[in-house]
Amino acid sequence: KGSDAGTSVFVQTGGDLNLDVTENDVPKDFIIFLWKFGTKGVVVTFYPNKQPQVQSPYTGRIESFENKFSVKLKNLQKKDSGVYVARVTTAEEQILTEYNVTVQDPVSSVNLTVDSVSITPDSSSCNLTVTCRTVEQSISRTFSCINRICNQEPRDRSKVPNLGASLHVYLLNEVIFCNHSNQVSWTESNKTIQEFCPG
Repeated sequence: KGSDAGTSVFVQTGGDLNLDVTENDVPKDFIIFLWKFGTKGVVVTFYPNKQPQVQSPYTGRIESFENKFSVKLKNLQKKDSGVYVARVTTAEEQILTEYNVTVQDPVSSVNLTVDSVSITPDSSSCNLTVTCRTVEQSISRTFSCINRICNQEPRDRSKVPNLGASLHVYLLNEVIFCNHSNQVSWTESNKTIQEFCPG
């Protein structure tokens, strides 16, 4: 379970994570400084006047910055989700900062299709039903237009949460949008109402 403390960070699978701590935050008389990953072990260890020691399995995935206590962890995968802690030991031990990291895959693409169109003989009223589909799920919504003023029915935000992702269908300036998003990516499809509801 992730800690509620620290800074929440979302990283796309395969992306990089900057673990930052300012040099001024680390006491000059420190004995050992660690970047730790939860309770599972040490990422990198710093000793005074020595090169940082990268621990397995992080070999080849750590890049140092000019600020000698900050590092970049590269090519994150789902298993890298968790809490990263900067811990320093002097006469006593203290935590300098924490990052609560969630690694997410980019969302799948969406496809917005028009299922049905109902138009009155005088073209003053038009009902349009659409379906927004992803690999994992789909939602359908109906839009009602009277004299080219359109509203969504029911009047909700059409948000469907799914494993950290959201699926939205909404109307903006006579264009129906379907948006699939999470904290690291988004994809969208749209249809113009005028194409199907003339008048």
